[in-house]
Amino acid sequence: MHLQHRKLRHLPTVAVPALVTGLALLGSVALPASTASAYDLRVRSWGQNASGQLGDGTKVNRQTPVSVVGMSGVELTTIAAGGTGTNGFALTLLANGTVEAWGKNDKGQLGNGTAEDSSVPGLVAGLGGVEAIAAGGSHALALLKDGTVKAWGNNKEGELGNGTVVDAKLPVTVAGLDDVKAIAAGDTFSMALLKDGTVKTWGNNKDGQLGTTPRPAKSTDPVPTVFVPPAATPRTTALTVPELTTVKGIATGASHALALLADGTVMSWGLNANGQLGDDTTATKPYPVPVLELKNVTTLSAGASHTIALLQDHTLRGWGLNANGQVGDGTVTQRTTSVPLVGLTGVLAIASGAAHNLAVLGDGTVQAWGNNAAGQLGDGTLTQSPTPVQVLAKSGNVSIVAAPSSGNFSLAR
Repeated sequence: MHLQHRKLRHLPTVAVPALVTGLALLGSVALPASTASAYDLRVRSWGQNASGQLGDGTKVNRQTPVSVVGMSGVELTTIAAGGTGTNGFALTLLANGTVEAWGKNDKGQLGNGTAEDSSVPGLVAGLGGVEAIAAGGSHALALLKDGTVKAWGNNKEGELGNGTVVDAKLPVTVAGLDDVKAIAAGDTFSMALLKDGTVKTWGNNKDGQLGTTPRPAKSTDPVPTVFVPPAATPRTTALTVPELTTVKGIATGASHALALLADGTVMSWGLNANGQLGDDTTATKPYPVPVLELKNVTTLSAGASHTIALLQDHTLRGWGLNANGQVGDGTVTQRTTSVPLVGLTGVLAIASGAAHNLAVLGDGTVQAWGNNAAGQLGDGTLTQSPTPVQVLAKSGNVSIVAAPSSGNFSLAR
């Protein structure tokens, strides 16, 4: 696609809170105020760009951050990244309640009524009054100010929640949902956190990622090593996850899900082949189980097969698949329970890609670790790192980061 030049919008300047992509929280963490330049406030991107997901008007991979065309950070409240493998797309929520999208669009995930990819941002059609966004493998969600949810894109597994399995190139309403506080999207499933602290899920349940299967009657009952999904999959409308009543945040990986409870502990469910549930097993759980050896959590982010937790003391713990060093403990050893990340303190925000992670520090700089085959660490190399490295941005004023749980690119503002 030819580069399209767009005029910057002139919206009222707003205070942009530190938001964490990957975990949908009831609140946000405010970063110190800064006197950022116009360049500092642009949305920047790096890594895989085969679908134009970096939004710079090209399809060239980038090993260091580039600016998204026409997207000035003063006008947006958050960003989200979706996609799988080399295919990717991105969303931004603007201060006026509209959403823009770019990247892969084969399933209508850009929400503009077409199936054509775009390497520059364009409006999602017919959306207004949006207060939160989420991006899955090839579908997207928008939480409206009235507590309802819109969805668009791929719907083969019912991930749009509108009672069908028909893809939608324009936003449709998720059926039977209101009083929603937060949203999250996995590869082919979706989640909503309600204001009463309960959670609803819909979409693909082949790996138990909906969490709606009843728990075994007795704790001594064996857990099957292979989860056999119920016949009624996919789930095309939202269903409540049992036993969760005090949830304050949600997060999704490719095929696993997590709930942050009010007491700072975490429950997880879904695919667990690589220990991504953190329960010291590799058995898939179609119902919530406690993440072991973990407390005082404030934020979660999840990649394809690993999970990262931000603690109250601004340190991190990670678990799950670690073949690319994505757990961040300096090794490539798989972890079925959480371990501390090496040499990283003062963290305010996190995001996780398929096998890499981003962390915003108190000084507004970004550290990254894990897989780097497409340059998604942003350090100017293609070398993976099992410990954090500095993203080579031109400033230290980042407050928001995003990465797709099954993709290989990064976003920051």
